[in-house]
Amino acid sequence: MDDLLKDELNLRLLKEICSGNGVDVNLSELSRKLNKHRNTIRDRVEDLFKYKIINRPIYPFYWLYSEYPLMVLDRTDLPRDEITNKFIEEDPHIFAAFFKKDEEYNTLLIEYHKDIASHLLWRESLINENKLPPRETRYLSDAMFFSTKNFIKYNFSHMINIVEEDKVKHKGILNRYKLDELSFQILKKLNYGEGIHTNEHYLAEKLGFHRKTIERRIKTLLKKKIILTPTCRFPRLLVPPDYTLVLSLIEIKKQCDKVIKVLQNDPHISFILGTSMGRYTHLIFSSFFLIKDHLQWEEDYDQRFSKCIGAVKNKYLSPSMMFSIDQQTVFLEIINKHIKQIKKSNN
Repeated sequence: MDDLLKDELNLRLLKEICSGNGVDVNLSELSRKLNKHRNTIRDRVEDLFKYKIINRPIYPFYWLYSEYPLMVLDRTDLPRDEITNKFIEEDPHIFAAFFKKDEEYNTLLIEYHKDIASHLLWRESLINENKLPPRETRYLSDAMFFSTKNFIKYNFSHMINIVEEDKVKHKGILNRYKLDELSFQILKKLNYGEGIHTNEHYLAEKLGFHRKTIERRIKTLLKKKIILTPTCRFPRLLVPPDYTLVLSLIEIKKQCDKVIKVLQNDPHISFILGTSMGRYTHLIFSSFFLIKDHLQWEEDYDQRFSKCIGAVKNKYLSPSMMFSIDQQTVFLEIINKHIKQIKKSNN
């Protein structure tokens, strides 16, 4: 564990800024950059939040991938009841979940764990606590394991470019809200972290430390990549509103560096993980407004890199299939765990 996470002030500060406390949209900066009246900017920004086009700004907790370097894609057979839904939406290891009928399974979970042993203990605890039915009453889960140390691309902001490119297809309407040109400009800037302000004075007063101390701590946390620079992210993080998420296992047979370079620059793709899953070499998360767009995209890659891309396995996950999970749940659970450890050691 990084020594920075053994310091109580750092942890209390992380809890605030990763929740979005003391992190605000800088309306004056956006007004100046976009040459529009501040009140006009304010109204558009509030609509983007109101209609859940984007979330309010936070500092993303990037240390998640060091704390839990194992990502698990878990196909599982679960009951459809309030108890199970509550468990899925509140469990600190489940990052995203989808209603997905796939062979004998009905749910796809994306989880983060410390290692395989921790994942197995977690599964056993769910059964012991009656959060999951006993094994004999359901199909056994089918899990695929990936190391987040193998990130080749990690960029959730890149997707905003396809939202802008697809304006003709969705007519500028996302979540039943009509975005005009100014809204798109604001959305793009906030998604890339522009026009966001950290209120160090507020944080200093709340935490009981000098403002300069808060400033220094944030700079250090950024430098060590405990957190990333503040941004406004999509509410469902992995995919823009009304878009279909595509999880793809692909086999790159040759010219791997050339193919990966193009994939890294593709705004449809939010992240790429290197893997060794049978014949598959990479896991890709991508977003498309229409499934037929993905089919054409896939064909274009196949033609562009003839005989370079071999086997492909896709899972299509629409917005209606996604559980409502607060993307901060996993982050804050880790921070709270470290705070409890410090308090316990001090007693």
